[in-house]
Amino acid sequence: MAELKPVVAERGGLRLFTIFDIEIRLDFSVVIIFGLIVYSLAAGLFPQWHPEWATGVTWGTAFAAGIMFFASLLAHELSHSLTARRFGIRVPRITLFLFGGVAEIESEAETPTAEFTIAIAGPLMSAALGLAFMLIVSGSLDEQTLAQILENPEEGMAGLNPVMTACIWLGSVNMMLAIFNLIPGFPLDGGRVFRALIWRATGDHLLATRMASTAGKWFGWTIMGIGLWNLLVLKSLAGLWLVLIGWFLSHLASASYAQLLTQRSLSTLRVGDVMRTRFDHVPADVSVERFIEDYLLRSSQLLWPVIDEGRVLGTLSFSEASSVPVAERPRRLVTDVMSGLGSARVLDANAMASSALTSLLQTGDEPVAVVSGGKVVGLIRGSDILRWVMVHQDRTAH
Repeated sequence: MAELKPVVAERGGLRLFTIFDIEIRLDFSVVIIFGLIVYSLAAGLFPQWHPEWATGVTWGTAFAAGIMFFASLLAHELSHSLTARRFGIRVPRITLFLFGGVAEIESEAETPTAEFTIAIAGPLMSAALGLAFMLIVSGSLDEQTLAQILENPEEGMAGLNPVMTACIWLGSVNMMLAIFNLIPGFPLDGGRVFRALIWRATGDHLLATRMASTAGKWFGWTIMGIGLWNLLVLKSLAGLWLVLIGWFLSHLASASYAQLLTQRSLSTLRVGDVMRTRFDHVPADVSVERFIEDYLLRSSQLLWPVIDEGRVLGTLSFSEASSVPVAERPRRLVTDVMSGLGSARVLDANAMASSALTSLLQTGDEPVAVVSGGKVVGLIRGSDILRWVMVHQDRTAH
């Protein structure tokens, strides 16, 4: 499945290449789904269609079909991304992962028309790819063979070569991908189309998102219910896969709505508005041992500005201090292991909190110094911003 979402934090995984100035990344979870696809084709579907194929031909065709499937997913996400660019929205990266792909956009669409156009681009691309693969098949086979495939698929498929077999599978799976993504459940493409239509009708973006998110959760729960039925009643392990997909969709629907509330809460907020202003300093002539015993262990503060005669030299974190061997701590000063303000990771007090949250979440909630006029004026963590959102969420939830 495909998803289009605002950037929150950079995903891990493997960087593959850049196309159209968009970074393409591969999440390691892709190995799981790729292996399942290849195995299901090589051990199930293709032997059923072609029992006479040699093992090497079967597995080779399955492997090539799996590669082309993920290429189709990439084309789906690129269509979202390039359409978003037409509306002035930057897309820094696309990540292929366990359940499909995600184009990570830097901002939401500003109008219902932009939302609708960007969302519908993906399913249209998948449908076009499905049609293209089917046209390749119909243009390469004679009418008698095509009629036989329609009348008796198993007998008709038996006479096809590996290329035509892969094309038929890719054509059908791309058409199913297009149809699945048009289901009106947020954050699937169909959910975004649904949101755009409600947005246009009501003029209320938040209401439209809430309704589309609710539809997405109900759809996810329905898929989970079908999966449980398959597991418990039909005794089919395929139900476990449906339960997993359903839970994932339901979770995404809830998270997407919460993310919109967060963005709205932070739309006018700056780092200086939410930073911690009550914090202590450590003098430059203090040893690392004394810093740990008298400062670090006697306070919940994890990042300490280092000062010398009122001037801030840098910052010292818990991880920097604890990395010094115990035997060396008495003779080493905090200035020996601190990060200078020029090299330390800091945030400007006037920076927008929404942008800072993206950056802070990449640190694993490590504290960051906030500077203004060359001085440390506060400390902030990603959880500080999220806590502010929780306290003030009623302002945007209705």
